Amino acid sequence: MTNRLNDPQPSSVDSWLTATFPHRHCLRSEIAAELGGCAPLPVDAPDKSFLGNVVEHAIGLNLCARAPYVRLFNCLSHDQAIRLLSMAGYAPGTHAAVADYASWWRGDCGPHPSRLFTVACRLAYVRDLLHGLDHRRSDANDVARMLLGRHPGLLCARPSDVFHTRPAFRHMWASYTSGFEADLRSYGPSAAQLRLLGGSRHADFLLGTTLLEVKSGRLDQDHYLDSLINQLLVYVVLAHSDGHSITHMAVYAARYQRLLRFPVLETLNRLAGSPVDLDEAGIRLSAVVQPKPAPEGAA
Repeated sequence: MTNRLNDPQPSSVDSWLTATFPHRHCLRSEIAAELGGCAPLPVDAPDKSFLGNVVEHAIGLNLCARAPYVRLFNCLSHDQAIRLLSMAGYAPGTHAAVADYASWWRGDCGPHPSRLFTVACRLAYVRDLLHGLDHRRSDANDVARMLLGRHPGLLCARPSDVFHTRPAFRHMWASYTSGFEADLRSYGPSAAQLRLLGGSRHADFLLGTTLLEVKSGRLDQDHYLDSLINQLLVYVVLAHSDGHSITHMAVYAARYQRLLRFPVLETLNRLAGSPVDLDEAGIRLSAVVQPKPAPEGAA
């Protein structure tokens, strides 16, 4: 589940993907075949986006040894932030300032799922608030901190959603801890909300050299799969352009209890129909996602 900024030129990104990877339907068919034989978990929630954010945050808090989602914690008061970080099992690093949340570490595998659920819900509310502000204000973090300071109730703004989301989370978490957690940990050290191209995109996770997207919702129609594949391709190319070593891309389809992982170069070459120059692809995609402003005085 990824919180993305709006495309400056969505049609340009789509056009670039179509021109660069004309055989994306091959991967769509492959993923559809993998998921087609699965009986989805019987989970439901009134706000599916909220459920997806909660599951993603809980997985991040579970996997990351260093405190993730620092931008969200920085939107809280100091007392709020340290209470939630402590609840998630993190503590300040040695000789580090307590307010430097990026230095908080956890030595074990984390607290009880009910605590992770509580922290993940709070972070989901902060994320929703930031998402609403990001499109309109350059000082979104400061405004969010001010609003949450004046109105702390925003951290549990929709208690009925939390109540109705909890059973779905329990089902998904039981599935996650049945083997998927161990598989994801085996990929390597975890980083959540990987910032790409100066924040123009954020991938859910980088686990070692595997870029991972978490999907808690439906993937039973072509347009859902097309959106997922487009996300993976854009994130992989931008991650390479940003200097990250990416050998695999993966999706954890939580509702379908499947973890699908693909080798990057082999998959990209197959979808392109010929060998892909990732350096060149990164330059071209970056120019589409984040075009340079026209010089002053230009017509």
